[in-house]
Amino acid sequence: MKSIKITASILLATLLFSSSPKAYAQVERTGDWCGADHHYENQIQQNPSLIQQKEQFEAQVRDFIQNNPQNLKKGGPNDKVPNYIIPVVFHIVTFNGQGYVSKQDIEDAMLTINEDFRRLNSDAAQTRNTTNAPFAPVAIDAKVEFRLAHLDPNGNCTEGIVRVESPLSVDASDAVKNVSRWDTKKYFNIWSVVNIDGGGGGGIIAGYAQFPWSGINNTYGIVMNYNFINRNDRTLTHEIGHCFGLLHTFQGGCSNNGTGGGDFVSDTPPDATSTFGCPTTQNSCNNVPSGDFYGTNVLDQIENYMSYNSCQNMFSAGQKSRMDAVLSNTSTSQGLKQLSDASNLSFTGTADPYGPVTCAPIADFTYDNPMVCVGSSVTYADNSYNGVVTSYNWTFNGGTPTNSTAANPTVTYNTPGVYSTTHQPGNTTGTGTITKNSIITVSSLTADYSGVLVESFENATTFTNDFIVLDPTGGQKFQRTTSAAATGSAAVELRNFLTSAPGWKDELITPSYDLSNVTNPVFKFKIAFARRASTNTDRLLVWWSLDCGETWTLKLPLTGTSLTTTGLKTSFWAPTAGEWVEKSINLSTITNETNVRFKFAFESGGGNNFYLDDINIDGISSIGEQYDNISNFVIYPNPAKNNAVISFNLTKNVDNLSVVVKDLLGKDVTSIINGQSFAAGKYTLSIDENNQLSSGVYFVQFRADNNVCLLYTSDAADE
Repeated sequence: MKSIKITASILLATLLFSSSPKAYAQVERTGDWCGADHHYENQIQQNPSLIQQKEQFEAQVRDFIQNNPQNLKKGGPNDKVPNYIIPVVFHIVTFNGQGYVSKQDIEDAMLTINEDFRRLNSDAAQTRNTTNAPFAPVAIDAKVEFRLAHLDPNGNCTEGIVRVESPLSVDASDAVKNVSRWDTKKYFNIWSVVNIDGGGGGGIIAGYAQFPWSGINNTYGIVMNYNFINRNDRTLTHEIGHCFGLLHTFQGGCSNNGTGGGDFVSDTPPDATSTFGCPTTQNSCNNVPSGDFYGTNVLDQIENYMSYNSCQNMFSAGQKSRMDAVLSNTSTSQGLKQLSDASNLSFTGTADPYGPVTCAPIADFTYDNPMVCVGSSVTYADNSYNGVVTSYNWTFNGGTPTNSTAANPTVTYNTPGVYSTTHQPGNTTGTGTITKNSIITVSSLTADYSGVLVESFENATTFTNDFIVLDPTGGQKFQRTTSAAATGSAAVELRNFLTSAPGWKDELITPSYDLSNVTNPVFKFKIAFARRASTNTDRLLVWWSLDCGETWTLKLPLTGTSLTTTGLKTSFWAPTAGEWVEKSINLSTITNETNVRFKFAFESGGGNNFYLDDINIDGISSIGEQYDNISNFVIYPNPAKNNAVISFNLTKNVDNLSVVVKDLLGKDVTSIINGQSFAAGKYTLSIDENNQLSSGVYFVQFRADNNVCLLYTSDAADE
């Protein structure tokens, strides 16, 4: 039995994305919110020699503490000179508008860590000094000061903030550090990301640090969830402690502290496990070994920054000694002395006198709508950094106005096309410049196609000219391929196997369709996808837009078994004929819409390649009054089995009417009517099995006198 499906061609265009500042929200810390231990465990798996390096480190720390007992002294109240000045750079890594951290939030975080390390924090007075909690006497000024770098590695003026865009900001790991990094032996690097890979564990990872015994190398520094960089959070204080050699107060449970284990600090009582809140009466290790630092069984030191508690307000003298062992060590592999050397402070612009700096801005901007209809507007926003912007100079290709000096201008686009924008922010120091090419797509209010149609990607030029391919990650993208096909010899391929890291996204957008002349419309397409492992989390989201792509409505999410069309494939894969599945979306609620687009958004989750073919709008279609002598052209049913019916009206007498079925090469396959005369009126013709159409895609051509109408295609397939 044959199935004959009558459809037509489609068109595609271009979509771009923009980023926007985050709306700040405080996130509660729960579970193992510090990922330092997990990160170290992963490092050991890759490099078991780190275990020996840690043992050597601990031996060096013991020697340092024994030889420098003066480090346990708190210093007088007027002793304000830091022992160490640390140049800092923040790398703010955003993706798809997520993860933005303001300059104010960064400066607030810097204020917090400086107060905490110098014991200038307002809650220092809350450190307990009772019989069972005599902690105030050991609470100490660590004498460390942090300063944002004022000179970058090339000697240019900087505010110590770098902003970059990367999908590696999602489920971030050490790989994100390759996106932006300054010399770790000259700058203390902090990376801010959208979220952090939790290694399969639950909860939010607020941050993780690399311990110094792992090496002051290209990965040394701190990765922070952007939600925890602000005035009120102590996560950064905690993670810096790890970078300087401190362990959790609950390290090793109730084992002996000091030189015997635990956190290797004698004046932090052992804790059985991590706790949250502020349990002031908690004594989780009430059977401490003899020779305890306090000489008695004391409560948990919940005030310590290296705990998980919410009442953190102190480092201990013993912790300062461990930090001193790292900060004063001249070793380039485990020590940080080089950061605070006078020569390096001069190199990084952090030497005294240190104060505000005025740099030329680095240009950047965002925009609210990358795709609009003719006559619609786009609002731009200056997002420049590295200096206070005092002047703005915008140029809008294709827009009205063409220029603007406003900080956040609104621009109207009146002509279809794809347009670029240039922004030049300036101040008294200098001017930045940036041009973002082909970022605004303006679509006509008139639909690109009307009626039932099909796109099987057999024509390479059609795909190149008509489809909108969005590639925000800069890796693999949707492309036409002849290595696989559901029908014919071509399809669309996304080589997800080559760039399958979680967070990578790619999009494909159709042209606009007029559905007003289609009865019972259905949007159909065929997909093929394979996972590499059962844990892969890839998904396909299919959207529609009724306003030229300004807004989108999610209509079909495909994940797991609804997306997978075959078994696991561990090598580069292309589907066979039996590995395709057809999906559909009912369009009955938008039957009267005259400008509809569809978007295929693929989000990688580690799987194999994805394939797409035979995009079509099914239904019964009429051409309306498009030609002088032919009206109300309809082919039904669609799809059809065994045969299809062609119905049409002739508005006047026709002396030479021909109806021919053609293949994709334009060759005549069969003639239904050949040069016959017809009086005005309504007619019905049949395309049936007697025509012996094999599987494939066909055109139906009408020729009436001097009018030639190549209107519809027929997708015929064996059933």
